[in-house]
This record gives sequence, C-alpha cells and structure tokens, in this order.
Amino acid sequence: MDFSSALTDASLFVELPFWLMVPPGKVEVVWSGVSFAMEICPAWTEVFGGSFTDSRETCIHSGPANLPGHGSAAEGLRKLLRWDSIPVVDRQCKTVLRLAARAHADALRMHGDDDHSEVWTQREAYWASLCEAHLPVVNELIQRYRLLTYDPFAQEVSAWEVPVWHVKYAGGGFRVVLLPYLSLDATAAPERGAQPGDTGADGESGWTSTQALSAAITSRSAPGELDLMDARSLLERGDYTGAIRRTVTAVEAVVEWALGNELVKRHGVAEAARRLRATENDFPGRLRDWRKLTNSKIGDGLFKEFEGTRAIRHDIVNLGRRLTFEDRELVLRAVDTGRWLYDLIEGRPDRIQLRESGALKSGGGVASSFRFPASVGPEGIALGPIGVHSPPAIAAGRRT
Repeated sequence: MDFSSALTDASLFVELPFWLMVPPGKVEVVWSGVSFAMEICPAWTEVFGGSFTDSRETCIHSGPANLPGHGSAAEGLRKLLRWDSIPVVDRQCKTVLRLAARAHADALRMHGDDDHSEVWTQREAYWASLCEAHLPVVNELIQRYRLLTYDPFAQEVSAWEVPVWHVKYAGGGFRVVLLPYLSLDATAAPERGAQPGDTGADGESGWTSTQALSAAITSRSAPGELDLMDARSLLERGDYTGAIRRTVTAVEAVVEWALGNELVKRHGVAEAARRLRATENDFPGRLRDWRKLTNSKIGDGLFKEFEGTRAIRHDIVNLGRRLTFEDRELVLRAVDTGRWLYDLIEGRPDRIQLRESGALKSGGGVASSFRFPASVGPEGIALGPIGVHSPPAIAAGRRT
C-alpha cells in the first residue's frame, strides 16, 4: 500500500438491518469532535445476476431502486445487459446510509495484471479497515435516532449486523466484506479447529454430532458459562463493547457460584445464602473470601487483569464508552484472560479442555482479520501503515 498517495473522495454505502423512520436526506453527525457528512438514501435496491447469495458475490447493482429512463433497476439492467436467459433478481433494501470518506488513491485503483495476491489482499484489508473505522459514526447516528424515537428495533450495529459495504468513487466501485465468515456460502469442516469454508472427506460439516446434541444438557453448565461464550462470539462479530460486558458478567457469576459452594460446605445452605446476599454489591469482597476459603494458588496477575477489565466495563456503563476496531487487541486480551480466570475458578478440566480448544475456532471473524490503524482528524477518518498509532480520541471511542 502506498500511503503517500493522495487522499481522494469516496462514498461508503451500508444497509442497516432495520428501518430508520426518517425521510431521505442529508445528516451531519459529530463524533469524536469531528463532523461527518452522511445521507439517508432514498429507496434502494440490490440486483443479482443468476441467484441471490448472502455474500453478495452475485450482486451486479446496489443503488437507487429505479434507473433513469429504464424504470426498475432490475428490469433496466436485464435489458442493458441483454440477459434474457439469465435470471435477474432484485431485493428491496432497508435503510441505506451513505458516508462521505477519504481514501488513499492507491487503494482505489483497480486490480491490475501486475498486482500479486499480497497487494490485492492489502487493498481488501484497507477497504475493510476504512469501512469498519466508520462504524462508530454510523452508531452515533443510530443512537441519536433511538433517543429521539425510542424505536425498539433500532440498535447499535457491529460487523456482524452490517458485514457488506459498497465503496464508490469517481471511476469505479467495489464490494467490501467486513466479516469473512459471512462471505462464505459453505459450512465448516468436521475437524476441530478447522476454518470456516473447509469441508471434510464426506463433504459434510460439523464440529459435533447429532447424537451429542441430543445428549447435551445446558443446565449442567456453570453459572456464567453462556455469558463467557457470548463474550467470544461478540468479539468475533466485532461487538467489542459487548464482549467486555459479557466477560465481566461471566467471571462475577462464577465467583458467586464458587463462593457459594465453599460457604455451603462450612455453614450450610441457609447461612451460605445469607452471606451471599450480604455481599451482593461487593464483588471484590466475594473474591477475597473465595481466595481465602480455597487457599487459591491463582497468581495475582490474572486478578489485576480482570480488575482492569471491570474498570473498562464501568466506563462503558457509566460514561457511554464504546470500543472500536482500534481496541481489538485490548479486548482480545481481556476476553482471553477473563476466560482463563473463569477456567481456574470453575475448576472443571473437561470443560477447560473444550473451552480452550473452542477458542481456536476464530477463522472468519473480525478479531482475526488484518486491519490498518485509523486516526481521526479535521477531515475525518484516515488510515495509515502498521506502526502508526491513532490518537486517543478514536481509540477511546467516546461519544461527543
């Protein structure tokens, strides 16, 4: 990537998974102290050639529902392309947003014969980085809309909810997929740890069996384990804020459970319940009691890491902090160390083995995808080469 090339204007288009009950028009959103020009687009449609796919690989048009002089986009494209024998399928989009952006000219030039695969891969990473870096701006608009309307269907979005974007600029445009997992129209392989899209010898997919599913009992999971799984899932989906919240909830729940077990051994059920109620709002106290009762050998490092994660959760809940893709490494560390702490407190070797091997199933998620660092300045969000750190404003992700 040539980051010395000139910055040029580009438009980012993204469809929300819900309707914004707002007439089409231009909107100005201030995020991190910078004004961003956005537009709520008029009726929008996607047109597919041959068949519809979630990956949008067969999409030949994403734009206004009608083409000037041709009526509907689908019918107009069928005539223009003379696809009489190929099905042309259209799909009405929900609310589509257009964001004005700036991109390096080298990233916008079309794929040439002299470009090797590494160059093309870097360009794809650039586009995905640029789009994902604008997610906080999209969410700022959504939060303003929610506060004005209390629409129960609108919510903050992550790469999972808006995985496919379209970048358009003078002379061209292309599709961008933030979440590689959702660009695959095939399932994963049976081998544990296999990557999504791989297939087994029999062509079938599976990380478990139908027999195992029938025998599984969710009530046997320890308190907080479902939240622990949610934390990893949210991380891979690009919801970094949610991943932190679920990690803290999981560890707090397993500490209460483990402490309760120790208190029952020593004082009986009724007294154990009374003591737990007395410390309901004192998690540090519960943790100290559990460590003392069990003579825990867990090192202080994991507990200090978790206290740092709880501090981030406090900022999320009380200060409106929102984590962005610039915080991925911080969140990945918090999720991993939180899971390790959960493992040691729960103390079930069979669950630990499954949980730790399951954590390797990360292919196709945003947490394992390459991204260029982003920074916010007077002209908006700009990308830079690896090693260039973004200023605190974008890393903190705080609303303004």
